[in-house]
Amino acid sequence: MKSITRIHWKLVLPLVLLAGTVILVFFSHWTKDPGMISVPHRSNESCPVTPDHYHGDDMKFVTSYCNSPFQPVTGEEGNVPPGYKLMSVHVVIRHGDRAPMPNKNPAFKLNLNCKITGEILNKAPVMRDYVATMKQNGAKLQSKFPFGLFPDNVNCQTAQLTSLGTLQHINNGAFLKQRYNDKSTWTPPDAGEILVFSTARSRTFHSAMAFLYGYLPKFDFSALKLKTEADDMFCSTEQFECLCPRMLRLRAAIVRKYKAVVDVTELKKDIDRQIGELFHVGQTEILPLKGIMDFAMAHICHNKTLPRNGEICMDTKLVKDTVNLLHESEKTILHMADYQKLSRLQMLPLLIKIAGRMQELRAGLNKVKFVLYSGHDTTVRALATALGFFDGVWPPYASRIVFELYSKTTNEASLFYVRFLYNGKNVTHYATFCMGYTVDGFCPLSHFVQFVQSDAFTDFKATSYHEACKTSF
Repeated sequence: MKSITRIHWKLVLPLVLLAGTVILVFFSHWTKDPGMISVPHRSNESCPVTPDHYHGDDMKFVTSYCNSPFQPVTGEEGNVPPGYKLMSVHVVIRHGDRAPMPNKNPAFKLNLNCKITGEILNKAPVMRDYVATMKQNGAKLQSKFPFGLFPDNVNCQTAQLTSLGTLQHINNGAFLKQRYNDKSTWTPPDAGEILVFSTARSRTFHSAMAFLYGYLPKFDFSALKLKTEADDMFCSTEQFECLCPRMLRLRAAIVRKYKAVVDVTELKKDIDRQIGELFHVGQTEILPLKGIMDFAMAHICHNKTLPRNGEICMDTKLVKDTVNLLHESEKTILHMADYQKLSRLQMLPLLIKIAGRMQELRAGLNKVKFVLYSGHDTTVRALATALGFFDGVWPPYASRIVFELYSKTTNEASLFYVRFLYNGKNVTHYATFCMGYTVDGFCPLSHFVQFVQSDAFTDFKATSYHEACKTSF
């Protein structure tokens, strides 16, 4: 019997080893099959990924992008050497924190509460007076402002301003009040000296109202001079051709170049594979990088657990990869001549209006001292690019670009200067028309005016906006 047993195992053992080898080879080949969707890369994070993972040193971009309203607003606005007198301020803002953008696929949904109640009222007492003020004014002005003066529904509509976004702009307005209005060198503007422009979205309108409340808490909203612009770049169709042929050609060229540079990268393909597996969507349904970041940040900014599908989770590595690739692609686009031209054409109508108001104020032809433009990330991005200081990092919620006009009297002559500030930082020296000409951080107003009247059209071999728009390649 012993000899028979030994013979049996001599036959069976090689077969077992051979079967194990076949299985290993099969699974090795199967997982490398390029036709299969790979399982998303997992970091050492547990599944699901909770808010505890959002606060490490390698997640600092989250703090910047979410722009928590519970952190103090800082900046150099109004902080100038003696002898300079503030004359006017133009502020261009991105709306505050909002619910995710609309998407037909139910997988990309997130339920948020847009009613100002509970925790935020306890953490920010200013919100109680804000709600009371808005309700009091809203009842009188309902017909004038169809969106209502503030978001007040439990379930956020798509892309609606949240209570965090509201507080962000209350804080922004309050900060500029402290830097401008509370100084003896500047008389706070009255209702007749303020203009407000908003794009035709509730989130930008509500952001503007929150900002105004912070800036002038006792402002008479019934006296508000508000204009809604259909164009996100604040191009008035009454004066300009806002979507001219050359602009369309430039935009099409940039899209082609972007796809050729970004969509072919292995990282982009890997991100798409992970999103496809996580949300059970095909290639045509996968969101672009900005959409993926937007959806992820809506969870992170509101301390929500990142999405999961069974044992497969969106982790912080996927978020970081998406954000890093988005920023790298932005920097690549930034160096394209076509993108520089497109941004300039998009923003020149607004820049022409700002420079024009500054000149009129200087000549005593108008009294407008404070102008607010409430727009989008794309507004801030294009404007920063046109002026020469965009760094490729996507504008955070409640970003602001501030134009300050100052006068200085020297030997009986009044000289006029401008400053440009991005999220509180003086970036005047980066403006192409100010390089080498700044003094005390200021740029001569004449340089800004010359840029919008003539120098900005040089690359188009044109002498006006209309001509630059019509000129063919």
